[in-house]
Amino acid sequence: MSIAYRPEIDGLRCVAVMIVIFNHLSVPGFGGGYVGVDVFFVISGYLITEIIKSEKQIGAFSISSFYRRRIIRLAPAYFTVLFFTGLLSALLMLPAELEQFSKSALFSTFFAANFYMWHAVGGYFGTGADTTPLLHLWSLAVEEQFYLVWPASLLILMHFLGAKGRLLGVILVLLLLALAVSEYGAIHYRAAAYYLMPARAFELLIGAALAFSAKSIYKWFPRPLQVLSGFLGLCFVVYACLSFSGATWFPGLHALVPCLGTALIIVFVRQDDPLLGRVLASRVFVGIGKISYPAYLWHWPLIAFLNLCLIEINFFVGAAVVVATMLLSAATYVGIEKPARRFRKSGIGKVAVTGFVMPAMLSVLFCLSVFFFNGFPSRFDEELNRRAAAVLAHADLERGRCNEGPVAAPLGPDQCVLGKKKQGVDILLVGDSHANHFSGMIDILASKAGLRAYDITQSNTVFMVGVDRYYERDGEIVKHDNFRARNEVLKKDIIPEGYDYVVMAGSYVGYYNGLLSNDGNAPSHAETPAVMKAAMLATVQAVIESGAVPIIVKGAPTFDRNVSRCTLNNLRFGKNEECNLPRKEYEEKFAGWSALLDSLTEEFESLVVIDPAKVMCDQSWCYSELDGLPLYKDSNHLNYKGSMHIAEIYAREVGNPFSHD
Repeated sequence: MSIAYRPEIDGLRCVAVMIVIFNHLSVPGFGGGYVGVDVFFVISGYLITEIIKSEKQIGAFSISSFYRRRIIRLAPAYFTVLFFTGLLSALLMLPAELEQFSKSALFSTFFAANFYMWHAVGGYFGTGADTTPLLHLWSLAVEEQFYLVWPASLLILMHFLGAKGRLLGVILVLLLLALAVSEYGAIHYRAAAYYLMPARAFELLIGAALAFSAKSIYKWFPRPLQVLSGFLGLCFVVYACLSFSGATWFPGLHALVPCLGTALIIVFVRQDDPLLGRVLASRVFVGIGKISYPAYLWHWPLIAFLNLCLIEINFFVGAAVVVATMLLSAATYVGIEKPARRFRKSGIGKVAVTGFVMPAMLSVLFCLSVFFFNGFPSRFDEELNRRAAAVLAHADLERGRCNEGPVAAPLGPDQCVLGKKKQGVDILLVGDSHANHFSGMIDILASKAGLRAYDITQSNTVFMVGVDRYYERDGEIVKHDNFRARNEVLKKDIIPEGYDYVVMAGSYVGYYNGLLSNDGNAPSHAETPAVMKAAMLATVQAVIESGAVPIIVKGAPTFDRNVSRCTLNNLRFGKNEECNLPRKEYEEKFAGWSALLDSLTEEFESLVVIDPAKVMCDQSWCYSELDGLPLYKDSNHLNYKGSMHIAEIYAREVGNPFSHD
């Protein structure tokens, strides 16, 4: 059974896909255009739930027919884009890039792209996101994961609750619980909340709730208020598009703005409305809305490959992307999607095999071939291959949950081994993401000294006792809830276990110029250096009292831009960009922290300082590449191979801090 067609919803799909495309093209005014995905979520939740409800009421619903329709609706265009994206990747990507793409393709094949993007990219606006061709498939994974549980759940609720009012009440309760999960995740686990279904479920549940309430709500309002409410809904979506950005904590409560706006449009806008309804139901809006799904699939790979090839997306290139997206989408709709509808009368077995199993097997075969042949390295010069492999080797991926493990119960030493694999742990590495990026260095230095190390690191949580960290969020000063808690666990439970060395590393320059407080009062930038000095004195003292030698890694030079691919791109595309940092700029950035560190070494005779700049810099420059190997993964974090290479040079030219008496 099909529900009554509403062309204005297709028009709303047009709005959603276009603001997403304009956002990805960095069109001014569309900094929050990513909320188009949230518009899609609400529409999807509404339509799917309306279909299930309507079919159940007349006894025509079956789980097999539901999933048969989902395969017919999604799989043909999905696998078509996946195929051509894989073909382009095989032609354009370096071996390490192609292997990384193949991992994402493998996850995407089984609608699990969101898990891969969360783990590998780390955030929608994270490092490497702009050259990840399948990044956008995370949203389709969220939808399909939701629809693995929602139909059966809804049938159970309808069976036991029966009455529409009670059923709607339960859905609203689930919605509020899911919203709470989303808000908590947006604050505490931002990347996970952005990508994973539990933090997005409330958006689909808003749509589901509308399936049981939209008609009743519509009838309550007089005609003028209906028109005004629909226009207000559009204003909500436009406001989010104009005012949100990559810095907005999302989803959580912020996502309510575009979602409620979408709900108002679904409830109140009709095609015969004097303004908005007629626009959304117009031929242009409906036409683009009908191809919005393939348009969403096609647009991002085009942009990602342009970014990969360093083609600047100016007005004319952006316009070409839009035109190409529309042409490819129309061709996909006419040549792929519409013919696939012939399978609607086929059984679930035939549809599943033809529409999913066979293309999935081809996709898996392609991915396994890439892995088996190491990305087909003979396609490019070995120098390019070597550089790309370094750039894509990230410490957070290498070290797994040893980085970003549970705050109060980090993984144990048997799960997080660095250095020599032997009985007894000699070295403990603690700190934030910058400590994590030095795990490769500690691995090499510990191995050379015949020692075993244990790393437990947490982003934004350098080891400093007795203080709270604050940061600015949406113009407000917000306390980092886990900072003191994590460091109390380290001080009381981990450090006293008896290590020979405790290595403390982190973005100390960032903390020195940040916001710290030791008395619970509102922090200030002016007071932070003094607070940090007192905290570092107490921290080093705590390490010494545990019987360990305290070691502080001063930190690697930081750039004002992402330099990870700078030398690689110079070689690959014949560029001549400056990839190094003047030594003077490095010293100016580190001046305050360097002075504080000098005072610590004067205070504590046993304190050892590892200064990577001793091998990364000369008198004039600090380098982003040494011996033909790129060192960075972004503007301030080292890549894993770079970190290890620095250790080799440091041990040779400066000395191994773990090898002296």
